[in-house]
Amino acid sequence: MTNQEIRQLAVWLREKHLAGAEIRRPGLHLVLKRGLDEVAAPIAIPMAAQVKQEQLLKTPNLGRLLLTHPQQSEVLASVGSQVAPGQLVALLQVGDLLLPVRSQKSGRVAAVLVPCGTTVGYGEAFMRLDAA
Repeated sequence: MTNQEIRQLAVWLREKHLAGAEIRRPGLHLVLKRGLDEVAAPIAIPMAAQVKQEQLLKTPNLGRLLLTHPQQSEVLASVGSQVAPGQLVALLQVGDLLLPVRSQKSGRVAAVLVPCGTTVGYGEAFMRLDAA
């Protein structure tokens, strides 16, 4: 990765008000982080939007989101299925490590927002639930 590419990543972080980015490739591990004072202040969300946001399941960490276990073909939580608090709904692959992602809420899976195998950031919405 060239210095110009790293500079471009830093510009994108600033423009999108992101706190950081991590890139891994064979022979490369790059982590860019911005100072907390540089990150935009949180935006007030209207109450109607907050209700909808509460139905989103978010990633607890950075990694590659897996909706199935690598050694199984069965989806952990498919659209239309019921989930309970604490139920395993996805896995985050960080290197060789698989971290469980559990539902914090109960409900019916209304949509999967991120395709299986996508690299996700901390707090990224990946699944939407309808009330149980």
